[in-house]
Amino acid sequence: MMAQSVVETCEICNQALGIDFCEECEQTFCNHCKLMHLRMKISRNHTFKNVDHEEVKLNLCDQHNLGYILYCEKCNSLACKTCIIENHKGHELEDINIAKISELQVEVSEKLESYSKEIHEGSRNSLLLMKDQMKNHEKACKKAIEEINCRSNAIKSCVDKIENLDENLNKIEREYWTILDKRNGVALLKSLQKFQKDNNNLDLEIPVVPSLGQTLAAQNRCKYSVFDMTVGLFDGYNFD
Repeated sequence: MMAQSVVETCEICNQALGIDFCEECEQTFCNHCKLMHLRMKISRNHTFKNVDHEEVKLNLCDQHNLGYILYCEKCNSLACKTCIIENHKGHELEDINIAKISELQVEVSEKLESYSKEIHEGSRNSLLLMKDQMKNHEKACKKAIEEINCRSNAIKSCVDKIENLDENLNKIEREYWTILDKRNGVALLKSLQKFQKDNNNLDLEIPVVPSLGQTLAAQNRCKYSVFDMTVGLFDGYNFD
């Protein structure tokens, strides 16, 4: 409660509540002291504002609600009379100098400008980096799509070749069983000769599905003579 009474006490009479702030004297006044102050010739034109006014709050100590009266060089801060007693014992205190305040304002302004430039430059560099990354990502996606399409076409080609190969193998199998069913030696020989004519040195090309990243499908060629394999089944037989 003591702190509350100090905060709200008139700086002139130290009894009533301080409700008005004199901008010229930078002190809080109760209503009675304010009227007396305005009756004095030297201060009759002074300007008062309520202590709750935003501009007044800037001139009052946040901790004690009293007007700033001195500047502490060591702490680089303004001080009211209570601040001087509590926080600035033994410190070198100066009168509040408008030039000093202006100097501090310039310093703060320069720092803010420097920070603003750094933030702007950092944001600009980050944006450029993000754009480059997006371009690289788009290129990578485009390349991946092209490779996927290429592989898709290669797979389709492999499927077509395998289907064609399967069809040829089925045909060979049918002819093979036809030969085995022949009972007459002459008929068997004629069927075998036809089989040789149709399938001698038949090349069976077995495609290999390409891996992603390849642009051409690798092929493993398996060459063999179906006729030779079939004739091998009849070793020892004479059809003459």
